[in-house]
Amino acid sequence: MRNIKNKLIALIAITGFLQSCSDYLEQDNPNEASTDTYYSDLDQTNASLTGVYGGMLDTFIVNAWSESLRSDLGIHSLLRPDKPKPNARITPFYAHTYTSGSFNFHRQWNALYQVIFRSNQLIEGLENMDDTFKSDDRWTEQMGQARLLRGMCHFYLHSIYNNGEIIIRDKVPGGVEEVSVPTSTSAEVLAFFREDLVYAYNHLPAAFNEKSRVDKGVAATLLGTSYLYEEEYGQALNYFNDVITNSEYGYALLTGENVKQMYTQAGDFNSESIFEINYSVALKPEESQWYEESFNNRNARYSAMNGKGGGAPEHYVPAAWLTEAYSTEFLDPLDQRNTVKGFNGRDRIEDNISLRASSMIALVNDEHAEFYQKPTAAIAEKFDNNKISAFKQFTNHDIAEHEKNVGGSPWKSGKNVIVNRLADVYLMRAEAYLETGKITEALADINTIRARWGLALLGPAVDGSKTYIANEPVTNMPYTDENTLRKHLRHVERPLELNVQGISTRNIDLRRWGNAQARFAELNDIKYYLTDYEYVKNAGGATAIRENSLLTRTVTEKELYSNGENEFKDASQNYNELRDYLPLPLTETDNNTSL
Repeated sequence: MRNIKNKLIALIAITGFLQSCSDYLEQDNPNEASTDTYYSDLDQTNASLTGVYGGMLDTFIVNAWSESLRSDLGIHSLLRPDKPKPNARITPFYAHTYTSGSFNFHRQWNALYQVIFRSNQLIEGLENMDDTFKSDDRWTEQMGQARLLRGMCHFYLHSIYNNGEIIIRDKVPGGVEEVSVPTSTSAEVLAFFREDLVYAYNHLPAAFNEKSRVDKGVAATLLGTSYLYEEEYGQALNYFNDVITNSEYGYALLTGENVKQMYTQAGDFNSESIFEINYSVALKPEESQWYEESFNNRNARYSAMNGKGGGAPEHYVPAAWLTEAYSTEFLDPLDQRNTVKGFNGRDRIEDNISLRASSMIALVNDEHAEFYQKPTAAIAEKFDNNKISAFKQFTNHDIAEHEKNVGGSPWKSGKNVIVNRLADVYLMRAEAYLETGKITEALADINTIRARWGLALLGPAVDGSKTYIANEPVTNMPYTDENTLRKHLRHVERPLELNVQGISTRNIDLRRWGNAQARFAELNDIKYYLTDYEYVKNAGGATAIRENSLLTRTVTEKELYSNGENEFKDASQNYNELRDYLPLPLTETDNNTSL
């Protein structure tokens, strides 16, 4: 059996080149795949597989802060004070003036290729085992996981960078000539990663006992997504139907009172989760927050409210339009969950606070959900400096009074990161139905998601126990109209359901729909104002005021932006089709002699 170390001797001789060209080739974690292991048994290869998963812990894999700022979902928090002072290293992302050498631009690229590199190590080690090992189910499962993770990372690189023309890394490089390779065409990359995903789909079990491991359901989800992105709707539907209807996967939407578990510790690896990155502050707490393969991440620091440990130049908050959209969802008065009284003695119908809004963002007028161990967000947080809302998805709002209480520092969070979940598959299937003229089926999938949140359903009434809205309120066009439903799906249902979930999901959506530029221009035309909110501050019913904390379009004395501008002014001016994909990072183009 060949020693993998022998194959990598050439790499040692060109270390200087590799350090500048491909940081993802470095190996310094004792938990990583070992390059001097003979892989004499499947326990050793399984340990190397753990190292591949270790690469997925890198905060830059999801890269939530920069990808949110590049989209229409988030803005930099320091845009909003009366004297804006956003950090210069972050400005290019929401202003869409970034270049291939911008701050940390290469980090997501390197992180994804790091996982690819380790996957290739394991794949080659498994391939060089004898037939006795290859006949073992464990060998097949390990090979399937390694190829799925390799295919997954190529898929995301293909979706985000350089018009899909990225570098195919299909083996461990044996020298400079194998490190410095050109990009492949988009079609070649597509065929390559689909081959990996199909292999995984055909060889992996429907589920593993270890919930953090990728399985057949993950492969099916990614394959369906890749076909949707290429507008191959028939193939996409085949995989989406499999994910939704195949009972072997065990997937089910959270419903009833269980919806409150969404993006909480109690909801880790729930029935809706398809692929989830597992973190824990209990494992190796001594590791630095800057070590990208520690079991903690920095996501909470970048998205929590300032008073709860949020901050740093990368700090981002929900865009005004998104805040407004959550605040104006149509609730179903026939759903009993909406008639439960909140801390203020009013029900959700009176306050127009949906269960979905309570799960996704913090709002000053949400007196129906606890926040950082306080009865309501208004009690827990000041909502000052025009900070009208905050993302909940990556924070520990459900288990701690402050982010510093979780891992000893606001920089250390053990919150899991959901990459794929079943609700997304429902909405992608709805899109595939819509684009193939199946309006009724598309509405059914959208309404399945809305019903579980207690929202009014869309289109013609088909269930007497539910409330329906037949027409879009602004245009008065019926939701059975293809264009009306398409706009709702794209700019209401998907962003409100997914929020900042996934790996650049919203940016990929806007790019593939071809309407990012128009979207930024549309949002730039909306003016927002602020008003005071009177909240109940204790169990005795006493009230207090949070000044200029409630968003409105009604003209008041306080504009959201004192300069009269809008948070998407720069994006609307600077975005063009050349921004649909990120360019290749400078670290790659400067050092890869084949580019």
